[in-house]
Amino acid sequence: MPVTPTETFDLPQDLGDGLTLRWATTDDAEALAQFNLAMHSDDPDNPEMFLYYWTHDLMNGCHPTTKAGDFTVVTDADGRIVSSLNLISQTWAYEGIPFPVGRPELVSTRPEYRRRGLVRRQMEVIHRLSAARGELVTAITGIPWYYRQFDYDMALDLGGSRQLFWARPGNDETVAEEPYRVRPATADDIPLLGELYAAHLGRSAIARLRGPADWQYELFDMHPESAWRLKLKIITTPDGQPVAYANTTPRGTGIVVSELGVRARHSWRAVGRFLVRYLRDEASVLNATRAANEQLTNISFNLGQAHPIYEALDPDLEKQSRPYAWYVRVPDIPAFLRHIAPALEARLAASVMAGHTGTTRVNMYRRRFTLVWEAGRLREVGDNYAYDRLEDGDAAFPDLSFLQLLFGYRSFEEVVAHYADCFTNDTTTRVLMRVLFPKRPSHVIPME
Repeated sequence: MPVTPTETFDLPQDLGDGLTLRWATTDDAEALAQFNLAMHSDDPDNPEMFLYYWTHDLMNGCHPTTKAGDFTVVTDADGRIVSSLNLISQTWAYEGIPFPVGRPELVSTRPEYRRRGLVRRQMEVIHRLSAARGELVTAITGIPWYYRQFDYDMALDLGGSRQLFWARPGNDETVAEEPYRVRPATADDIPLLGELYAAHLGRSAIARLRGPADWQYELFDMHPESAWRLKLKIITTPDGQPVAYANTTPRGTGIVVSELGVRARHSWRAVGRFLVRYLRDEASVLNATRAANEQLTNISFNLGQAHPIYEALDPDLEKQSRPYAWYVRVPDIPAFLRHIAPALEARLAASVMAGHTGTTRVNMYRRRFTLVWEAGRLREVGDNYAYDRLEDGDAAFPDLSFLQLLFGYRSFEEVVAHYADCFTNDTTTRVLMRVLFPKRPSHVIPME
């Protein structure tokens, strides 16, 4: 569990006008939960209570990585919270290579205190805390454009889904005898869930890693009404042998499937078609007590851009819903590249550039670095290189567009097509960029 360094990062700070920036304590939990409920609910008349429970879950000491002291708050002269955010530390993986991530969340300011730079002051402190923990990346979900001003770029898939409607011909099938059974997940299933989670992730380039403590927290320790609490179903053979797992939740007019994994040597289509029938029956029961405009009519497979179930059920599904994007910040890109060097070397070894030797100068205009290759090994990632002209380098990426390539969000050709000042100076570099940084789908289920 990450520990907040003894350094307080110069908090508390007097911000003037009666405002104070400080770390939160457990005594702030109720006030902060009420603040987040009010600030983040889309409809104040129908507050989204999961925000209240989420805040308490993050502050009550049960969370695997986060506690009350990982929140910053800005208070006014009367001690009222007027702005806040927090950091949720977790571990993700890049092609299987673990790397530490800090996730800022629950960012909000009361309307009358906005546009005073309060979020910026807190982000600076949270970024320092993240760096002190050795986190190589910070990532956040949020409204369009806003986090770009804090050195983030939209550079990683967020969401993406396909729907199945029971009214569509073929999706209302019945069978004489079901081949599987369903039961709730228990603590005894935690060792198995790692295998099933890996099957769910499939070929995802970036993923969040889960250990036993994470499963325990997400299954059993979160508030029962939290939106993030897992409601896992274990799908078994009639004699009780586990075959698959699924996380399902009624939402709106559909039942959302947010995780689904099938064990090796079992049919994804057979499990998928069984789940279609099982959830149809579940929806029929729930619909008996739902209003006419709230009837459950479909399954929404919220499993990213690419998932094995899409291939297994493709004839039965509607078209792909386009994903949004994570904001990603990498404060030290050369350090991150050194960390994921084995993945880059593996991509090179499996490519037409196997055994490559040479130095590539990557120009991001405001910062620069070099990739030094020797017989297919990444011998050095240099922090800079000398240049005479602004555009000097072998490959150029304006602003933070290199992050889109790094995380597989865009292909090299897509980035070049979007940015006129993105280019390579030779064909070898162009081929190398394609090889090292292919476009790859990702499905990250963050630690909440």
